[in-house]
Order: sequence, then structure tokens, then C-alpha cells
Amino acid sequence: MKETEVTVEVFDSFEKVNETLLGKGFEVTERYVIYDRYFSGEKNVAALSYAELMKGSVLVRRIDADKRTDQLIYKNKEIDSRGTVLSEEKVKTSLGNADDAAAILALSGLNQYCEITNRSTVYAKGNVCFALQDVDGLGLFIEYEEDGSMKDLPPDVKIERLTGVLKSLGLSLGSNRSCKKVFMKLHKKQ
Repeated sequence: MKETEVTVEVFDSFEKVNETLLGKGFEVTERYVIYDRYFSGEKNVAALSYAELMKGSVLVRRIDADKRTDQLIYKNKEIDSRGTVLSEEKVKTSLGNADDAAAILALSGLNQYCEITNRSTVYAKGNVCFALQDVDGLGLFIEYEEDGSMKDLPPDVKIERLTGVLKSLGLSLGSNRSCKKVFMKLHKKQ
């Protein structure tokens, strides 16, 4: 199923965001850590556009929450001409062991080009639910996916609604509503 989400950079500290959200009546409903390893058959991934990069990438994911979950994921993204991600369909399957899967992909000749560790705290209030993500090497982001009330709306309307909710929180947010963390990390200046 295709879903629309917005991912925006947050320029406030985690403590300030947490205090603001709790003060507005949000509750913390979940905490987990995601470890993603991206693989591609391309050797020069830095030369690819985001759309080309994602089209040829798979990722091995480990989620540490109450229990550990390992997955192999492909993200089929619909991207407009400006580079905005309009929707995404994730195809995933459970794995017995993420490390073994990563070893298989590497031995088969795929290039592991990026690792991302994301410490997520999920906040909810009514039907609004989003993750505040502390991404190693990149900072804070909010990832907010559409809810059931938006399923029949066009992607651009969904993006405007999701963005409007985030703007109403009074946080210091970046203007890019489609932050591409793997692409940002790949091109980050050292």
C-alpha cells in the first residue's frame, strides 16, 4: 500500500521538542532504535540522483524495541520532478538475522554504501502520531505518515495537511518536507 509522509529537519534540541510536545498534550507511546544498512549494485552511488539511488537499493533493517526484528526492505518511491517524495510503498520480509542477510548481499557483490542509526520516540495525540528521530551524524527529524482519514486525498494535499500539523507545533523546523536521510548522509561534508 502506498503511503505519503513528510520528513522535516528539527533545529531545536531533543529536550526542547519533548518539553514542547508534552506541554501540548502529546504522549510518548513508543521508543525504539532502527539500524539500516543500504546496499546497491552501483559502485559510484554518490553520482546518482536520489530517485536512481533508491530505485537500485535494498536495505537490511534491525529494529530494537521490546523485541528485536530483522527485515529486508525495498522502498518503491514515487518522486516528482522537483525531487519531492509523493508516496512510498515498502515491500518487506522478515529475516532470521540481519547480519547474515547483510553478509549474503555483500558476498553477492552488492555494495553497502550507507549505515544509518535512528533513535525514535513516537508521540501521539488524538489521530496525530509521528516519530521524532535522532539520526546519528545528521541530527533530529520528524517523520509523519498519513493517517486513515487522508487515504483518498491526492499526495500533494496530504503533504500540505501533514506539514500544517507540524508547523502548528511551534518547533524550529526546516523548509524541506521531504528530507532524504540516506542521501543527506551520503553527501554530508566531513
